[in-house]
Amino acid sequence: MSQPNRGAVDHAALWSAALAAVVTLSLGDGRYDWLSLALGTALALQIAAFYRPAPHEPGRRWDRCTSAGSFGAVSGLVTAMVLAWPVQIAVGTPQHCRADGVDPDDCAGLAAYQWLGMVWLTATIALSCWHWSTVVHRPAGQPS
Repeated sequence: MSQPNRGAVDHAALWSAALAAVVTLSLGDGRYDWLSLALGTALALQIAAFYRPAPHEPGRRWDRCTSAGSFGAVSGLVTAMVLAWPVQIAVGTPQHCRADGVDPDDCAGLAAYQWLGMVWLTATIALSCWHWSTVVHRPAGQPS
């Protein structure tokens, strides 16, 4: 029995998770809610189920760097998506939203949005380092 081609599945899992996370985080209006948490969790489970890092030959450092970076960036977006609602709850609705007559839903989402950049950056660095440390060097001919 032949081994299935895991390479195409790996890229599809990352790209579809990236697309869904970007669309949800950038095109959403107003407050984040339980749905962003549920969608982020589903995407995280998709990455966990289908993504398997491809083996790299010892001399291919650039491949290992780009692989770790792309995994970290996409997983960081999914982490930001999962944490958007809890971050918004922790940040709260700023007082000036109520005083200025601005829609509190839009203002609360904007206040949380500023913190989500830090969540994404922190998660990207941490997950890139984790990916870098877990990918082992082995000849490409061996099964993963």
